[in-house]
Amino acid sequence: MTSFAFTAFLLLLVLFALPLLLGFLSGRAYRAGRGRVAFGLLLFGGFVGLLARPRPLGLLLLALGLAWGYAAPRRPRGA
Repeated sequence: MTSFAFTAFLLLLVLFALPLLLGFLSGRAYRAGRGRVAFGLLLFGGFVGLLARPRPLGLLLLALGLAWGYAAPRRPRGA
């Protein structure tokens, strides 16, 4: 059986990692020309970013992931 502290730690880890991941995927989708997908990912990332307890931290992680995904170098097709 897992303890309550371990379960709470995993939940907090997901709440902090999810805005970063969704922001990254949103930036990549926008750069690939999929604006509607990027907007949906950004909306859900904003919702999850607001669920993270220190609210500015969740939104900061979302913005960091968005910048990281948009600025990440793209691989050429076929490589």
